Amino acid sequence: MIQETVTYRCTRCGSENIVRNGTTPYGKQQYKCKDCSRYSVLEPSVKYSEEDKAQILAAYQERSSMRGIQRIYGISRKTLSKWLKKSQQGAN
Repeated sequence: MIQETVTYRCTRCGSENIVRNGTTPYGKQQYKCKDCSRYSVLEPSVKYSEEDKAQILAAYQERSSMRGIQRIYGISRKTLSKWLKKSQQGAN
């Protein structure tokens, strides 16, 4: 059996001197760099591209329901609400 070793690095300084340090409120493993004392999550959450955001906001503006958009695109209501607030503030 072949086993693969994975080495994680600090997202700020690039050091390999990191240790596990609890979990985030969302249950993801949190790490602390011993060199720069920064806390981070090595596998961050999903980032949506600007094209995806524009497509989803366009679907909402075409009178799709929030629940329908959640179901089709697989995003949370909280994320969609945050995007809508930002887009409305940018329009003003």
